[in-house]
Amino acid sequence: MKSKQNTASIEIISGQLVALQMLLEAVIIDGIRSGALSSDLFISVIDQAMENFPKNKNLTENELLGAIGTLNSTLAAITVATTGKLAE
Repeated sequence: MKSKQNTASIEIISGQLVALQMLLEAVIIDGIRSGALSSDLFISVIDQAMENFPKNKNLTENELLGAIGTLNSTLAAITVATTGKLAE
């Protein structure tokens, strides 16, 4: 019973994080399209994070996988915002 509760809790939190990621990407895209945010700045920060996250010994392999996946998703969203085309 407790294992099912733990699994359900983890899945709820995962769903919340996915929704937050989607909302943040929408804010970033809107900011870039309106000119309020710089796509170059976001790309630079993401590049730095993708270089430095793997060096962080405090992250587990799964945390690193999730972080890099989120950064890649955000890069794809920025590509759509700036070019109107999906990333290849």
